[in-house]
Amino acid sequence: MTVSLENSARLAALAGTLLPDSEPEESFDRLTRMVTRLLGVPVALVSLVDEQRQFFKSQQGLGGWAAESRQTPLTHSFCQYVVIDEAPLVVTNAENDPRVCDNLAIPDLGVKSYLGVPLTLPSGHVIGSLCAIDTKPREWSNSDLATMGEIAAIAMSEISLRREIGRRREAENNQELLIAELHHRVKNTLSTVQALIQLSIASSPDLAKFRDTIGVRIASLANTHTLLAHKRWGAISFRDLLMSELAPYAQPGRIALRGHDFDLGAEVATTVGMMIHELTTNAAKYGALSSAEGEITVTWQTAERAEPCGLDVAFVWQETNGPLLAYEGHKGFGSTLIERLIDKQFGGSTTFDFRPEGLSFRATFTAPISPQ
Repeated sequence: MTVSLENSARLAALAGTLLPDSEPEESFDRLTRMVTRLLGVPVALVSLVDEQRQFFKSQQGLGGWAAESRQTPLTHSFCQYVVIDEAPLVVTNAENDPRVCDNLAIPDLGVKSYLGVPLTLPSGHVIGSLCAIDTKPREWSNSDLATMGEIAAIAMSEISLRREIGRRREAENNQELLIAELHHRVKNTLSTVQALIQLSIASSPDLAKFRDTIGVRIASLANTHTLLAHKRWGAISFRDLLMSELAPYAQPGRIALRGHDFDLGAEVATTVGMMIHELTTNAAKYGALSSAEGEITVTWQTAERAEPCGLDVAFVWQETNGPLLAYEGHKGFGSTLIERLIDKQFGGSTTFDFRPEGLSFRATFTAPISPQ
């Protein structure tokens, strides 16, 4: 059984070691020195093989361009056959061996005999070879092969240790980023809650009214956080955010959503979710959702912008067939909160048009583009 050098899983495993093109390290150089000393050869390599070249993580005894560049094309590689066959390669006289006699490592690098053993990851992928090279023909003994196998095992232990250290460092970095992001989001959430409390106190005639209104609004904020948590705080669908508030009223023909869906990042979703909650609550108390015939049409359009990078969102909330509205000339809590959220936090704009047939609300804001 042979393996293609271009096998994608093998190449991914090789890249995952972070060894290709890395700097020389004493822990690997110690192993190649051990090979030259124990086997009495002038050249030893820790060679990592991809689909185009072999890279020397460590080398002893090479000279010229191969030593300087720490790599050769596959035209100069015996190690590729160790990878392809997933087995040791024993060459006693390269010039007379049909497997390698045409290989340019013979005239250009002086390779006359070769003993290479696989470097095999725990996944089973062979990523290269530990090899001993002589500049004259040589009969390799079983003891030589056993010695190379033992040193290769040490090399793989070193590689596995490096991979584990790399994974732990990555996990630590991710944890630090998560803590910083959590700190940022908690501060933003607390700022929103603070604004809710301040405005609720100002608009509540008594403590009981304040308790009821603030409880519902914080519950809406928690609902948005639940949606974000289900998406691992990446991004949530704008349509899903709308329906999280409108679903209880979504009878046939009553709620119409028109627009291409897009994703909102966590910080933006919290604010937009509160806007939708206030519109829905006001519609349920005083507007279209307070009567059986009332209807709401929500439309939105988006356009990408370069500076700052994001989506320009034009949002329209239109209520019809509800009770006749009598605008009293002053803004209520919901309108004030929405203006503060959209205008102050987003630098957007809001317009409330209290028509007799129903509220027409428009908002524009820029949302950072979130990955799908």
